[in-house]
Amino acid sequence: MSRYVHEVFEATAAEHPDTVAVRTGTTSLTYRELDARANRLAHQLRGAGVGPESVVGVLLNRGPDTLPCLLGIWKAGGSHLPLDAGLPADRLTYMLGAAGARLIVTQGGLEERLAGGYDGGVVDLDRDRALIEGRPATPVDGPQERDPKDPARRHRLAYTLFTSGSTGRPKGVQIAHSSLLNVLFSMRERYGAGPGHRWLAPTSLSFDISTTELYLPLITGGRVVLADDEEAHDPSARLRLIESAGITHAQATPAGWKLLLAAGLGRTPLTAIAGGEDLPPALARDLARRVDRLVNQYGPTEATVWSTAWEVEPDAGSVPIGRPIHNYRAYVLDAAQRPVPVGVAGELYIAGAGVARGYVGRPSLTAERFLPEPFGGPPGSRMYRTGDLARFRADGQLECLGRIDNQVKIRGYRIEPGEIEEVLLAHPAVRDATVLAREDGNGEKVLVAYAVTAGTTDQAGLRAHLAAALPSYMVPAAFVLLDAMPLNASGKVDRKALPAPGRAALGAGREYTAPRTRTERLLVEVCAEVLGVPGVGVRDRLLDLGADSMRIVHVMAAARKKGLGVTLRMLLDSETVEDLAQTVDGIRDGHDTQDTQDTHGRQDTQNTYGTRGAPEPQGGAPDVADGGQDTDRGASRPMTSALTPARQAGPDVAGAMEAHRIPGAAVALLQDGRLVGVQVHGVRAADTGAPVTLRTRFQAGSISKHVTAFAALRLVDQGVLRLDEDIAEHLTGRPVPRTAAGSRLTLRHLLSNTAGLSQTPATWWRPGEDMPKLSAVLDEVWAEHEPGALFRKAGSQWALLEQLLTDVTGQDFQELATGLVLRPLDMRDSTFLAPGDPHAAGQDIATGHDQHGRALLDGYRVRPVLAGSGLWSTAVDLAQLAVEIRQAHLGFSDLLSAKSAALMLTEAFPGSFYGLGTVVDGSMTDLEFGHGGQTAGYRALTSLRLRSGNGCVVLTNSDNGKQAHKAVAAFLGRELDVATG
Repeated sequence: MSRYVHEVFEATAAEHPDTVAVRTGTTSLTYRELDARANRLAHQLRGAGVGPESVVGVLLNRGPDTLPCLLGIWKAGGSHLPLDAGLPADRLTYMLGAAGARLIVTQGGLEERLAGGYDGGVVDLDRDRALIEGRPATPVDGPQERDPKDPARRHRLAYTLFTSGSTGRPKGVQIAHSSLLNVLFSMRERYGAGPGHRWLAPTSLSFDISTTELYLPLITGGRVVLADDEEAHDPSARLRLIESAGITHAQATPAGWKLLLAAGLGRTPLTAIAGGEDLPPALARDLARRVDRLVNQYGPTEATVWSTAWEVEPDAGSVPIGRPIHNYRAYVLDAAQRPVPVGVAGELYIAGAGVARGYVGRPSLTAERFLPEPFGGPPGSRMYRTGDLARFRADGQLECLGRIDNQVKIRGYRIEPGEIEEVLLAHPAVRDATVLAREDGNGEKVLVAYAVTAGTTDQAGLRAHLAAALPSYMVPAAFVLLDAMPLNASGKVDRKALPAPGRAALGAGREYTAPRTRTERLLVEVCAEVLGVPGVGVRDRLLDLGADSMRIVHVMAAARKKGLGVTLRMLLDSETVEDLAQTVDGIRDGHDTQDTQDTHGRQDTQNTYGTRGAPEPQGGAPDVADGGQDTDRGASRPMTSALTPARQAGPDVAGAMEAHRIPGAAVALLQDGRLVGVQVHGVRAADTGAPVTLRTRFQAGSISKHVTAFAALRLVDQGVLRLDEDIAEHLTGRPVPRTAAGSRLTLRHLLSNTAGLSQTPATWWRPGEDMPKLSAVLDEVWAEHEPGALFRKAGSQWALLEQLLTDVTGQDFQELATGLVLRPLDMRDSTFLAPGDPHAAGQDIATGHDQHGRALLDGYRVRPVLAGSGLWSTAVDLAQLAVEIRQAHLGFSDLLSAKSAALMLTEAFPGSFYGLGTVVDGSMTDLEFGHGGQTAGYRALTSLRLRSGNGCVVLTNSDNGKQAHKAVAAFLGRELDVATG
């Protein structure tokens, strides 16, 4: 095989030039764009001296530059050396020196991680971007460099990856293009990979399974969905990516799949690939029931990613590693390297096209682990001695039975305890050391170090010593200090006699404090069960207890099972068990007394709407509509034909209306991101008896902020405004309120309720009353706090935002809202003009009613700040808006960019549950967004879950309208807080 991976990619790019090749965050690159960017970087690298066999270090943040960089290095003739910025500087410089790298590609100041220990060349993608963009977009090499008859091409180096070494030094494995391409072609055949596939890529570049998720889509016309640095370490974020990006294929270690299950992975049409460590049968059965296809794959780095594979059976009692993939051979041999009979255990050897060159700069170790293949293969072929104990079953499948040495695998990482022991013994106070893997309370393997010390040292000192030299995944979770190592009869360390680590071994380092509240007791129980730590105190640090970035999700899941509303953010922000308990209790107490004007229920209950089918109206509903044909906007306006009431009962809105004196209501139900039904109930006004219709407008209150934020973010997309520039650049005829420090006030501050402005009076006026103009309201607004320092709902922020938008566009607010939002979304029955306005079209208006069912005098109330509370709308129109926001977040809107939608649906201030113009609950596995509206005589609600696309819009003309909200929520399988009065 004489082709290179990037040459196959180029052929694919020529066939699919305008297809999206990679998406990361809000950035997408087509095959044409990706190829051009890689070519430009290749010219830059060739000018820096990169050529055949050059090793180039890659020290990057995960993002739009990742794949252009990797492909560009190959196009220049070089090979990759992935560098993890989280590694100690000494380890990074050792790897660069051992691999012979004289150039690195980096960005974002990451070069500083080398701490001056590297003196080679640097291409900084940030610093050199303009220069690189000026390079040619055509390939850097000519036909003479692509001669398929050149024998050197077959063994051209593709990458070097370092793994843990038993002698205390990591060893660099060298993999050729031909080996990697063989694996990719084999996986292409196994998975039928093609243009319709979307592969999730969350794996670190320094972990070899990243190569298949990055390059297999690129040689088959598929799409890489590259998780950024934050998403790669957050299972909840990865779960959202699987749903929002339409992922078809994802791979992870068994530990990684357990985290996704704990984060809420449900039934999904996914091909799941497990590998990197043993796949327990119970986990395999659970995962197989939730995905379309599950494959267990096996392979050491020295044999190029994957060597064998097995299709997991739904009721598997055991999980073999399968048969060799294309052009691989597997042997199970005894100590004399003779084949053993079927069913007999021996050491596993791998041969074939994927066997690595060897270890860079380690000829003796290469000769020890890579042996001549005596049983088959072409002349000169070699086999890799894996160190894994295995046997062939009668059906020809391979079973892996463990290790013949002390090497362990934790979360897919190969770890030689001997390397950790060597570093420990370099500590001046350590006289003897042993490191082994033990299981915690959740069945996860964790490293435990046992040390015999002299002098003054403690667990914290030993941990810091190791952290300065080793990757974080190699630093033990616990340190047990001993007077002497227990020995067996042979004089060797008796590993079975080493004690289990207790609280002291985890370096808690604090006086024990017993739990005092119910929440603290439950959290202590969770930590003890999940982390396997007895005697947890509430002032123990969570990180000391072993709640690292991987195991923390198990803590969250276990806490939720005990009824505690723990979120990932709470865990990350809490140092101790006590801190976490206070946060949980504070959120619970605050939720009970929270201002209900702009909130909606946030309890994490299961949404059963998808299993009930599309809700239908109950008999007797005056007007009902069903969702019509799907359009390219993701939802269409409902058809006017009625549904058959007998098909299925819907939410008991009528019962709630009767019980709580609610004259009228309109309900829109959404499923899978589409409007599937609209119900209208009761009357517009109790004194006239006029029925509510599909086109009856209700006052939406603070749901107005949805429309305003959508309009503002459209202007950001158009380049008219920028989120983080000083709004003083655009306000005309009015100074910006400033604090004494003179800090700039931005659009982001206004949209996120963090502008720090004074409150405006919460006054509503009857129609026809003299009401102050917007300018008069703003005259009474001043800066109370520094922008960005405090979250507070204040009408002044939306008043200033309204002024900003009108100044920028030169239009009054109704005109700009119509042009930017209402007309493009076909929200034909929505307006910011009050019913009494002579320019308001139509008078199908629901009159407001108090808690006793009496109509308000003059029908409704109004305020001068339209942007915050002036919208009149219908359930259908607001459903259109919710669907469009979701579609934008998924990247399918031609009105709002995915980047802006992602910002909108982000909690902008800790604990606020507010994004940009919307309430956002990201604590559940399925992020929920929406808004509540509360004005005199009206209660309104929008709510939609991002992943499932299930939700509702409920509009009522009563102060008791939240009882109707509760009836719809009950139908959807949720709970809402219902305030009285």
